[in-house]
Amino acid sequence: MEEPSLVRQLLDPEPDEGLSPGERRGFGCVPWGRLDMILVSVLAIVSQIVLAPMGLAAVANMGLGTSADASLDFFVQVIFLYSLLVSSIWLVGVRRHGASWESLGFRPVDLRSLAGLLGLLATVIIVANIAVRSIAHLGLAQDPFIFGHQPRQALLMAVLILVAAPFAEEVFFRGFLLQGLARRMRFWPAAVITSGIFALAHVWPYLYVPIFILGLALAWLFWRTGSIWASVAAHATINATSLVVVAVLYSR
Repeated sequence: MEEPSLVRQLLDPEPDEGLSPGERRGFGCVPWGRLDMILVSVLAIVSQIVLAPMGLAAVANMGLGTSADASLDFFVQVIFLYSLLVSSIWLVGVRRHGASWESLGFRPVDLRSLAGLLGLLATVIIVANIAVRSIAHLGLAQDPFIFGHQPRQALLMAVLILVAAPFAEEVFFRGFLLQGLARRMRFWPAAVITSGIFALAHVWPYLYVPIFILGLALAWLFWRTGSIWASVAAHATINATSLVVVAVLYSR
């Protein structure tokens, strides 16, 4: 049976049984439980605590220009952290229960409709950032995203921000946590909880509200489509658009 288009998945009303198009594709039908989610979350927190000082030291060295390899050190540490997170999700939540990658939401998505949606999303993010200017302080708090203007640094940070972070964070927050909670409660309470955790995981308090709202939007997108690729692409688009806004603000 041919899958419905992305537009239809997003806009079609739910059937009498109350299932979204994404739920009919398998959203929320996961085998992992509360202990699995707690174990992976604790591992993520502990690894973050252990690696954070090294990452901050690398950032400081980049900002001071004291180490030519600081950007590579920072890149390797963050990639290791994300790899550890995704690997623990696979081992604890997926493989241990005899599931597959599809249980995390790795299902096809309508690319043509998705491209249009991402274009609309980028426009909304630009307008919102210009209107509210909440993103203006992001560059001050995240120097490694824009500082130095060296090609290698720019390339490494682009990989982190546009590829690694959207993939790992969506797999954890939406593919793993959101679905694990949605297995036991209705979607919106699960989305609120995971979006709150998603916001708190970002260390800049003045961005908690917009990141929480973005978390809700990404959760809704995954719930409606049943494909983690849709939320990964949207997350990457948000990051890319925000970086463009930061670059424009810094060029003034």
